[in-house]
Amino acid sequence: MTEDKKNLSAKSANFMKEALALASEAAPDGEIPVGAVVVKDGRVIGRGCNRRIGKHDPTAHAEIEAIRDAAANIGDWRLSGCCLYVTLEPCPMCRAAIEAARIDTVVYAADSGIESVAPSTLFVKTSDSFAVERSKELIDSFFSSARSRPKPKRLQRDFYTRDSVTVARDLLGKVICSKSDGGLIKARITETEAYLGEKDTASHARFGKTDRTRPMFDKGGTVYVYLCYGIHNMLNIVTSVKGDPQAVLIRGAEGADGPGRVTALLSVTRRENASDAVLSDRLWIEDDGFIPSGITAFPRIGIGYASDNDRNALLRFRSDPRD
Repeated sequence: MTEDKKNLSAKSANFMKEALALASEAAPDGEIPVGAVVVKDGRVIGRGCNRRIGKHDPTAHAEIEAIRDAAANIGDWRLSGCCLYVTLEPCPMCRAAIEAARIDTVVYAADSGIESVAPSTLFVKTSDSFAVERSKELIDSFFSSARSRPKPKRLQRDFYTRDSVTVARDLLGKVICSKSDGGLIKARITETEAYLGEKDTASHARFGKTDRTRPMFDKGGTVYVYLCYGIHNMLNIVTSVKGDPQAVLIRGAEGADGPGRVTALLSVTRRENASDAVLSDRLWIEDDGFIPSGITAFPRIGIGYASDNDRNALLRFRSDPRD
């Protein structure tokens, strides 16, 4: 082997190692562990790993993420003269994107078993045995773990018919699900606030049952959505028993820091008000077995009208964002 070929082989192995490192980053987020890099003139110009769950985007495969990154970095959608290194043989959708981007060559590690063509692009399986085995190991480990995980279960009535403080803490890490015309959206809850009912001067229920607060006096699991500042929908889940208007505000979720952003992410509107999270086919909460760590309590936000004791009460709960 000539020196040039040796250097080329070493560089190729390094590019595949970087793709493998990106694949490893995807797995902890529940994404299928696939990574990709786009290389031009011996340097990486685009990187990507699977982000379908995190971005709520069915097209966010590693190859397409890398292509988008490369195109943005060079300021041109045409990626002629580029080589894409990917840990798993591309699917038909990604092959079409590769063809559209005019990428010259694709080097992949593990076989996917999916046959498709991209006439203008050369597809080559790497001769790097380490990359092939490592890619297979990542994929096999991911699916083995997925099969062993418990299936998500919808939270039932007995979860909600407890005091709001307990429910607020236990909702951290659960997955809120919203189904609308745009499809099903899921987000893991990261921050909540507990409201204690009529005795709580920070609660809407402090004035008793009104047309606005009527859902708060219903059974645990009832959804209470109200409009804040005439702009933001605020999502609450009623807790405790019927007639005891305790509730939990969903203040944060993955990808949405703040209650207004939570409802925007989930497309939750006032039409969900007074619905039942235990029975609804539009809005519910699931337990997929995830257990958050680093739960911390803080005073609630935006309740300047409440008594000193209620303003200072540590009733806002947040899980460690690194989970």
